[in-house]
Amino acid sequence: MALTVKECCCGCDLRTGCLIIGTLQLIGGVAGIVLNVLAMGGAALEKERLEKMCEEHPDSAFCKQGTAVFGIGIALLCVHVIISSFLIHGSRKRIAWMLLPWLVTTGISLGLHALITVINATQLSGAEFFVTVPIICVLLLSTYFMIVVNSYRLELKRSFTF
Repeated sequence: MALTVKECCCGCDLRTGCLIIGTLQLIGGVAGIVLNVLAMGGAALEKERLEKMCEEHPDSAFCKQGTAVFGIGIALLCVHVIISSFLIHGSRKRIAWMLLPWLVTTGISLGLHALITVINATQLSGAEFFVTVPIICVLLLSTYFMIVVNSYRLELKRSFTF
């Protein structure tokens, strides 16, 4: 039995909540793509400075695979934009299966982020541990978003008629 809610946190119905969640995710994905492209462009413009920095710190992760990380980030963000668009379109047209890609990828992402947070938290000591508090808040909010989207998906499936 899945955990469900009747309305979104702001008092709006589940459909509106899904549209808001999808729109926020879409904006975040597009902003991420723009920032990654700008960072790659900035790295290309400041090539001499970067080469000097890499000579001084050859073990830096950016020097070893900086461009690849930006490229992979852009590719993942493009997929994120597409999946967020599925969520928005599925919510607008009331198509339950279009919400599933967002639920699956968000679930995988949440699991990976939680694992990384736990691993990083074990290496922190004292007041450094409080760095994980905002991350945990984001994980909890994302979990609530998943519950809202899944509740709407189940509502659509129950109301589906042939």
